[in-house]
Amino acid sequence: MKKFVAILALVGILLQTFSQVVILAQFYANQDYIAKHLCENRDKPQMHCNGKCCLKKKLAREAKDQAPVPGNQKNEQVNLFFAESKIEIVHFVPLADPIRYLSYNELQTISSSGSVFHPPTA
Repeated sequence: MKKFVAILALVGILLQTFSQVVILAQFYANQDYIAKHLCENRDKPQMHCNGKCCLKKKLAREAKDQAPVPGNQKNEQVNLFFAESKIEIVHFVPLADPIRYLSYNELQTISSSGSVFHPPTA
């Protein structure tokens, strides 16, 4: 039951999203009937309308229905102020003797006999 409701909701959302495609598909599927019975210019065959006037009306009505309601939109104005400031560029001077850091290794113990590990001098 849940799958049926989910599929039904998905189909409804897709039909609403692609409503113009559905209108075009419906028009081309029923173009002969629309041209013979619903077209405003069916009495004037020299215009070669073939029901396109009905298609234009349906697409215009759908675009009008899809347009956002102007009352629901909020117009917010954001004022941005920019103050010019001076930026001082600091140059990096590398040390003459780089500092060496010991890293931790899980598999091995580190035996270092560097200048850091020595007995204190009195």
